Amino acid sequence: IIDDEERARTALSSLLKEYCPNVEIIAQCANVPEGVLAINQKRPQLVFLDIQMDDGSGFDLIEKLTSENLINFKIIWPN
Repeated sequence: IIDDEERARTALSSLLKEYCPNVEIIAQCANVPEGVLAINQKRPQLVFLDIQMDDGSGFDLIEKLTSENLINFKIIWPN
């Protein structure tokens, strides 16, 4: 889960634990650099990604990972 708002990360985490118990949350990140590092280290199958964050956007994160050929996961964007 990558979102700069702690309340959003907490709410999503709670919803996933309640309604999707088979989903394991392996990292929660508050910004683009933390997200890139966690994705590089953890190699998730699915990423919940905020679009606009204080230090950049979800698109910036995706662009960085694309240039390093590290996107091998599904992405869920908020509406």
